[in-house]
Amino acid sequence: MAVAVNGELGMVTLLPSGALPEDTPLTVTVHFADAQVPGSVTFRLVVHSTRAEHHVRVYRETRSCASHWLEARQQRERAERCEAAREQECTRPEGTRPGGLTNLFDSGLVGQGNGIVGQEIIKSITQSPGETLKVREAWSYRAQQQNHVAMELQVENTSPLPWTMEGVEGAELVSEEGVRLRVVRMWQPNPIAPGERGKLVVEAEATVEQAQGNFRLKLQGADGARPLTLSGVTFP
Repeated sequence: MAVAVNGELGMVTLLPSGALPEDTPLTVTVHFADAQVPGSVTFRLVVHSTRAEHHVRVYRETRSCASHWLEARQQRERAERCEAAREQECTRPEGTRPGGLTNLFDSGLVGQGNGIVGQEIIKSITQSPGETLKVREAWSYRAQQQNHVAMELQVENTSPLPWTMEGVEGAELVSEEGVRLRVVRMWQPNPIAPGERGKLVVEAEATVEQAQGNFRLKLQGADGARPLTLSGVTFP
C-alpha cells in the first residue's frame, strides 16, 4: 500500500500496490498534528462488490475534556434509565402481554383461519460458486394475513473469519422479471464462527402476486466481502 500525505491540503492519498485481500480488511490510522481531541482517525478498507468510494471527507470537531466528561455522564444516566426500564419490564405481571402462539394473533400473523405457510426449498435453489458461506438447509414462508414473505437459512462458514450480515441495506431480493421486493427485517442470532453453522432470516414485503416466480437473494457480509447469492428462491 502506497501512502502520500499533503499536510497543507489535509489530504491522505492511498494507492493499492496489489490486489487487496477480500477476507482480511486493512486499516489505516491518521494522526492529527495538534494536541486536540480526537487525536486520530482510523479508516477500514474493504473490497465491496457493489459500492466504492474514491474520496472520503472527515470533518473533525475538536472537543474539550469537560465536554467528554459531560457526554460520559449523560451516557451513564441513560444506561441507568434503560436498566431501570428493563427491570420494570421483567417484573410486569403475567398476562399483560401475550406470548407463545397467542403472540401471533396479537401481531396479526394468525387469525380468521389464516396463518403462515412454509416449504423446504434446498433442492430448488442454486448458490454462486466460490462463496465461502455454504447453504446447508433452506425454507421459505408466506404470511397469509399480511403481505410478507421470509426465508430461513442454515449456513456453514467455511472461511477463516467470522461472518455477520451487513443488514437490510446489503440485501437484495429480485425476481427473474425484475420485481424487487423490499427487505424490511433481517435476523442473525450470533456471528457465525469459522467452521460453524448458524441461522439467517430475511423478511420482505410482497403481495401474493409479487411473491410468484423465482427470485435471486443476495446478502452482503458486514465486512463488505464474502456475499451469499442464491437463485431459484420460491415462496408458498
